[in-house]
Amino acid sequence: MTFAKGNLGFFLAFLILGGILGSALGTLIVKLFPALQIINAGLTGPLSLNLEIISFGVKLNLSAIVGMVAGVLIFRRV
Repeated sequence: MTFAKGNLGFFLAFLILGGILGSALGTLIVKLFPALQIINAGLTGPLSLNLEIISFGVKLNLSAIVGMVAGVLIFRRV
């Protein structure tokens, strides 16, 4: 896919889903191999947004960033 005006939504979807799946996979790897705890170490503090109706929080770690990069690479190939 190329970067065009209509593809921004797809790009953000691949980026967010890549981060979520990367973080989940990193958590699974740490459960299986506790010595790899470094991939789930937080790189930032929790970034949160509270709108009184809904609350949203994000915490970046190495596995989430790897998942985001994989999502961008998959987006470019599709």
